[in-house]
Amino acid sequence: MTLLRDVAIAVFAVWILLDGVVVFRRMSGKTENRDRFSLRVIAVGNLLAWVVAIWLAFARPGTIHPTVPMQIAGLIVMGLGILIRSVAIAQLGRFHTPNVAVLVDHEVVDRGLYRHIRHPSYLGALIAFLGFGLALGNWLGLLVIMLLALIVYLYRIHEEEAALHAALGERYAGYCRRTKRLIPGIY
Repeated sequence: MTLLRDVAIAVFAVWILLDGVVVFRRMSGKTENRDRFSLRVIAVGNLLAWVVAIWLAFARPGTIHPTVPMQIAGLIVMGLGILIRSVAIAQLGRFHTPNVAVLVDHEVVDRGLYRHIRHPSYLGALIAFLGFGLALGNWLGLLVIMLLALIVYLYRIHEEEAALHAALGERYAGYCRRTKRLIPGIY
């Protein structure tokens, strides 16, 4: 149980570090920043969720039983989420920036994962967080991480979509009519 929890924390930390390096090297300062603090909200909200979830995993209230099978499932789910997020970032290419910014020659990307949902990188992150929470083996930590992450990503999605609607108009509106935000066919 503790070994799998520690493996989950190590894998998660490495992923967050590598994800940050990939994403933040694409910070867009060449265009109008329409972020409205959503990057800070994501950073602070997620960090708070991760710290509380890890603390709860060590404090032991809310331990999930049976723990080991749930932790193994969590590691698999976390890997799937990381894969989805990584593919989504690669498919969006130079249009994926950590701050909400619309480039001068911005395009609506509607291929790959973006053919089905508008925010697959956020879906991948949420799936990875779900897996991380399960791998920690604590249902209270899982609840905290998912609740906070969902709140910050829904705020970010709101800001991002407002910026894209304003900048791209009907091209983006048509794309929104054809796709869902996070869950294909549902939301």
